[in-house]
Amino acid sequence: MKRQVLVVCAGLCLAPLSVLAQQTQPANPAQQQIDQAKDAAKKAWDGTKDAAKDMSKKAAEAMQGMDPKQMEEMQKSMMPNENHKLLQQFVGEWDVKTKVWMMPGSPPEESSGTNVCKSEFEGRFVTGNFKGTMMGMPFEGRYVMGYNNNAKQNESVWYDSMSTGIWNSTGHASSDGKVFTMSGTYIEPDGSKKATREVTTIKSPDLYVSEFYEKTGDGPENKMMELTYTRKGTAPAVKPAGTSAEPSK
Repeated sequence: MKRQVLVVCAGLCLAPLSVLAQQTQPANPAQQQIDQAKDAAKKAWDGTKDAAKDMSKKAAEAMQGMDPKQMEEMQKSMMPNENHKLLQQFVGEWDVKTKVWMMPGSPPEESSGTNVCKSEFEGRFVTGNFKGTMMGMPFEGRYVMGYNNNAKQNESVWYDSMSTGIWNSTGHASSDGKVFTMSGTYIEPDGSKKATREVTTIKSPDLYVSEFYEKTGDGPENKMMELTYTRKGTAPAVKPAGTSAEPSK
């Protein structure tokens, strides 16, 4: 009987020591890293949520403090309108015939290509991707065109696979929306600047022509390029300005 009591007492004494040993045993380093990563991610997420809430609160406060007329003007400037609707004439897939005059008075170099133009951000912009050849080599160019409500002008940018610069141009459409005239500046490899002018004429829903002119200093303006776009298939339906619906194909 005494032996049994001693065994039970010994067991009761050793149990706390075993638990204590487990508590004081160093944690698994890999698990520590996982726990630290979880804690860091949670703190980062909490900080992001707090920052977003703070930003939303400040934006709401700023809007509340605005004059109703200012609010109306801001909302109007953000929305696409009839000027943006005119840009939808360029949306679609096109076959392109290109003529390039390397020197004034010389015969043009002719080639062919394709252009795919899409409507972006509820009709606010159109973006295009041109593929063809230039001087016998593969050539690809991309562009974005829009109408700036605040500046009250059309704006476009162009960049391609044969240059390192971005060509910016601004201009306006004619009153009937059939002729777009854009002007810009191009810098030559020798650093000289050339004034550029692009005139795009809508001949029909399935045909338009872009003519490019350049001028150096006080010299004469020369026609350097002409592109004729013929639509593939049928014209997409023009979606109402400010809607998210995509043009029908």
